[in-house]
Amino acid sequence: MEQQLTNALLAAGHADKEAEKFLEGLLAQNYGQLIQMLGQEIANVSRPFEARQMACLYMKNTLAGQSSTVQKEKHDRWKSLSPDIRTPCKENIIKAMRDASVPQLPHFVAVAAAEIAVVELPHREWPTLVGSLMENVTSPQAHEKIKIASLECLGYTCDRIVDVEELIGNLPDLDSSIVDSMLTTIVDAVQPGRPDEMRFSALQALKNSLLFVRKNMDNKQERDFIMKAICEACRNPEPRIRALAFSCLDTVAEYYYEVLQDYMTNIFQFTTDAIKGDSDETVKASAIEVWNTLSETEASLIDEEKEAAEMGMPVTNRPPCPRYVQAAMEHLVPLLLALLTQQDEDDDDDSNNLQEKAANCLELISLTVEGLIVPHVIPYVQQHIQSQDWRYRDAAIVAFMTILDGPSTDDIGKFVDQSIQVMLQSFNDDHPVVRGSAVHCVKKICAHHLSSLPQDRITAILTSVDQKLKDKPSIAAAACSAIYEICQNLKQVPPPPTNILSSGLVQLIKDLLMVTERPDASDHNIRVVAMSAASAVVGASATDVESVFGELLPAVANKLETSLAWQAMTNEDKESKAQMIGQLAALVQSLYQRMDKQAVLPLSDRVMNLLLQALQVRNAAEETFMAIASVISNLEQDFAKYLDAFVPSLLQGLKSLELTNLCLICTGGVADLCGGLGSMIQPYADGIMEAMFNIIRDGSVHRDVKPAVISCFGDMAMAIGAAYQPYMQLTMMLLMQASQQHAPPDNDDMVAFINKLRCSVLEAYSGILVGLSEGRALNDFLPNLPNILSFLTFLASDSTKDEYVLQKAVTLLGDIAHEAGSQPEVKQQINQAFVGQLIREAVSSHNKTIQQEAHWAASVVELAVKSQ
Repeated sequence: MEQQLTNALLAAGHADKEAEKFLEGLLAQNYGQLIQMLGQEIANVSRPFEARQMACLYMKNTLAGQSSTVQKEKHDRWKSLSPDIRTPCKENIIKAMRDASVPQLPHFVAVAAAEIAVVELPHREWPTLVGSLMENVTSPQAHEKIKIASLECLGYTCDRIVDVEELIGNLPDLDSSIVDSMLTTIVDAVQPGRPDEMRFSALQALKNSLLFVRKNMDNKQERDFIMKAICEACRNPEPRIRALAFSCLDTVAEYYYEVLQDYMTNIFQFTTDAIKGDSDETVKASAIEVWNTLSETEASLIDEEKEAAEMGMPVTNRPPCPRYVQAAMEHLVPLLLALLTQQDEDDDDDSNNLQEKAANCLELISLTVEGLIVPHVIPYVQQHIQSQDWRYRDAAIVAFMTILDGPSTDDIGKFVDQSIQVMLQSFNDDHPVVRGSAVHCVKKICAHHLSSLPQDRITAILTSVDQKLKDKPSIAAAACSAIYEICQNLKQVPPPPTNILSSGLVQLIKDLLMVTERPDASDHNIRVVAMSAASAVVGASATDVESVFGELLPAVANKLETSLAWQAMTNEDKESKAQMIGQLAALVQSLYQRMDKQAVLPLSDRVMNLLLQALQVRNAAEETFMAIASVISNLEQDFAKYLDAFVPSLLQGLKSLELTNLCLICTGGVADLCGGLGSMIQPYADGIMEAMFNIIRDGSVHRDVKPAVISCFGDMAMAIGAAYQPYMQLTMMLLMQASQQHAPPDNDDMVAFINKLRCSVLEAYSGILVGLSEGRALNDFLPNLPNILSFLTFLASDSTKDEYVLQKAVTLLGDIAHEAGSQPEVKQQINQAFVGQLIREAVSSHNKTIQQEAHWAASVVELAVKSQ
């Protein structure tokens, strides 16, 4: 059997199907025996290196999973083995890692050991591992390959624990003594004087371990030791060690920003020296990444402080943001601007060059310091925008583009207005890189600062970008995006009588549809962005061109029919087909949102037939369901004749629990059907309600789906009235369970979700109350009032509720008073202190909508309480 295993491992290394089948059979029939044999194979010096290597990799693969379910199954399978099997296996692995007779082997042993450690270390098992690795690293007699493999094992272990935590969650924290030993071993190996290979492996292990060393980083003496080791590595003669050292600084900045003050002088010096003068581009890029992380962190802190200030509540859980980026900007920005001329000659080159790295950093700085960056960049732009050297012309455009996100229009608007003429001239620059950058810059202007431009400038932009739709894919895609952004800014509800789109709308839509038929329409996502732009044009158009839509809808239907008939053979063609169908469905959606019912009725049979076919196309269902939702909203009760054909697909979508977006969209479709068709949906209610109940009860469904479904209970009750009675008992049980969910006050993410969940519960209660009342079945609702009012009592004193929960709560109070206030027992139940508390809080809100809702609720509650 041992020889069979060796032979199988050797053959499996060459993708031999029979060998793989043999190993899979062993795994399925006797996992414990397989693990024993793999451990022995790894440690057996008489076996070929290739077999021992494959044994390491196969053991690793028996423990590593790509999904949460598989990962948990593999870990549970290992834990089910007795110590009599696990302990000898681990001993064999440590023995093999100390075998330097085959220099390549310890690396692969480290991989297998790390995967076992991921299962055992969080549960306080394999306590001897870290000590053995520490001994390997510090022993003067140990071969360098053994030292490196031991460090790799520590690094891999930390890295994989993070991965597994993300997959299955709730891993226990590593024991602090284990972390201390790991850190001591790693930092010792980073010190100057160690071989470069060893220092590199130690630095990688240190980077991977930083998430686990919070206690050590909170201790200044230990923190100084760690930071000194990293900073010294930033000066190492070996480029890849310098780059990795800066990557470590980047990770420190991400996890331990609050303790950086003592080290910022050195961090600034090391990073700016590298950006300015390091001979290796990878090192420059790693140094830039440190400032990316600092910028992102500070932007978040500053936003938090602004939000708190707007609410009149100072941030008390931390000191004010020290704004290191703002302090460094005067010296850092010129270094980054100098790198903007380090672009590639080919504008379609996808490589992430230094220009892109510097531009990204400038953009993040801009988002952090906002308008303060303008005087540091504009002089560079003005100096080089008309340079004779294309690299400097392009650098000037890119520099301007990078700061468009951060500053307000008040801060940068005048420069935007001044730039348009030069930018549009640059559309025809001699160099393609400059042309591409100019179009991308204008796209960004349209997204952020269109309001700073007079109408004639916007018209000029629209004309110019329309002409670029025939350019190379990257430029055409940017032109489509610019059109999209212009339309998003122009869109008004209700539509205006006319606007700048009116005169050229037909040609613009025609040009965008032509883009989708280009042979290279798959490049740079042109097909998708062109169709998105066409939909945006329809949505932003004025009323004086609505007659055109009657001609456009049949043309879109023709394209949809042609696309559905396309016999796509390759995966790439199938993906292109799905994209095209999805985007055509999105255009149908826009048209139905703009056209009146009488205009679309003659075409709707054909359109619905095509959309029902489109639902069967993989990866086009989401856009198609949204298109059908717009048909429902337009046709309302005239949609009833399509229900028999449509509802089975809707139910299938609701049952696709693993497809979160599709499930959410189908839930929205239920709400649209309820709102548009009312009681006509009742024959289909059983199937729909069963599907929605299953979503709420299924623990694997993404949490964001459940609030949408809960809200739909109210929509269904509003639609079918008294016919909702059969679903009341289960609905009320599920709503009560949902209302009892709580979040830790210090977990902002969970607090936001719980507020969303509570909003949906309150909406459902209101919808069910009103629906049953209008269906003259109010008595079926009244027994649930004590639980509902208990929930409202809790919300009155809950400090974590947001303004949306407050609004829904007072609306429900008003609905209870309005629909049931004449009942004597209800009068008594709503004449309580918590009712006044909720209403007063809502009246004092800064949100006028909430104030109005509160005044209405107060009036109907008062009327109900005082009535005879």
